[in-house]
Amino acid sequence: MTSQAPVVALSEPVRVQVSQIDKQLNQIFQSQADGGATRASTFNLLVYEREEQDANDIAETIGAIAVQYPCRAIVISAAPQAPDAGLEALVAAYCPISEGGSRETICCEYVTLRAKGQVLEELHTTVASLLMPDLQTFLWWRGPINVNMQLFMKLLDLVDRTIVDSSLFAAPENALQRMASLTLNPQQQSTFGDLNWSRLTSWREETALAFDSEERRSCLMALDNVVIEYGETDGNPNPNQAYLYLGWLASRLGWEPLSLHKKEGTRQIILRGNDQPIQAIIRAVQTSDNTQAGQIISIGLRSSEEGAPCSVAICSDDSPSCMRVQMSIGETSTSQLSNLQTQSIEQLLSQELQTQDRDVIFEQSLQVINKLLQQG
Repeated sequence: MTSQAPVVALSEPVRVQVSQIDKQLNQIFQSQADGGATRASTFNLLVYEREEQDANDIAETIGAIAVQYPCRAIVISAAPQAPDAGLEALVAAYCPISEGGSRETICCEYVTLRAKGQVLEELHTTVASLLMPDLQTFLWWRGPINVNMQLFMKLLDLVDRTIVDSSLFAAPENALQRMASLTLNPQQQSTFGDLNWSRLTSWREETALAFDSEERRSCLMALDNVVIEYGETDGNPNPNQAYLYLGWLASRLGWEPLSLHKKEGTRQIILRGNDQPIQAIIRAVQTSDNTQAGQIISIGLRSSEEGAPCSVAICSDDSPSCMRVQMSIGETSTSQLSNLQTQSIEQLLSQELQTQDRDVIFEQSLQVINKLLQQG
């Protein structure tokens, strides 16, 4: 753990045999019995990450979560392409620090499983044995879901909710379609959440507010042109957040996807709604800011219907914490600047950990996306 993490080590990581993990945790808390440290967990948090990812980064995130909710965190650090199979376990315990600087009494258990090669194929049995019984279990899959898919599918059977981030998907559209199929499968017991969907909250709210009045709602029903631009920095565009926004808009307005054509960084889409064709364009825009890669930069909504010309431009301003909204209806034009809440990974993850039920609007958006990607 780094010094920035809002926790203090009750016990630094100790390397143990997998069969000795629970015994080591018992010893840690027994040794602190007189120090007021209490062993408690409100849920299991299972995290998958690739070995090359920053271990301090995930430790800080879980440390921030532990401040709010004591849990048993089990982190799988995976090296699926390693030539030699192997499994190494480390055990630690951390306690949140109160605002006054003192250590809280209820502490979090932290288990790291460093798995290499073929060990990953059967790792789910080890994970199952380490989960605290009768507690909700969350899986945070921190990476592409089309990598080590066999383990992903086996872990789904162990958890109540699965959290992904479609901004991290390799082969983004294929993986997004796979996630949509899993989420919409009525036989799937685990509910799903996507951190990339949660990042869209402000964009969706601003769109809804832009059409809040009766006059603007009539304009909304006449929309027939959508342009969504997102950031690209490394030549590997990820349009998933743009797809999620379009899926949300189409599901709210009853649009049905008809066709999808791909050309380099541009997606040309035809949908049908209100007995008229609607054209949507998803386009990658080069940016030097890595934080904008895959993130929506601007949204344009327009109606070309004669007698009801209107347009809306929603775009991020120079500051990443602001959003500029411009609207034209006929000869009337308005402009406003709104706050755009940029949430950290810890904040997004915390929201998901408080969610148990299915997100109906998210699933309806995925239904549209699934139909759309099948056209491509």
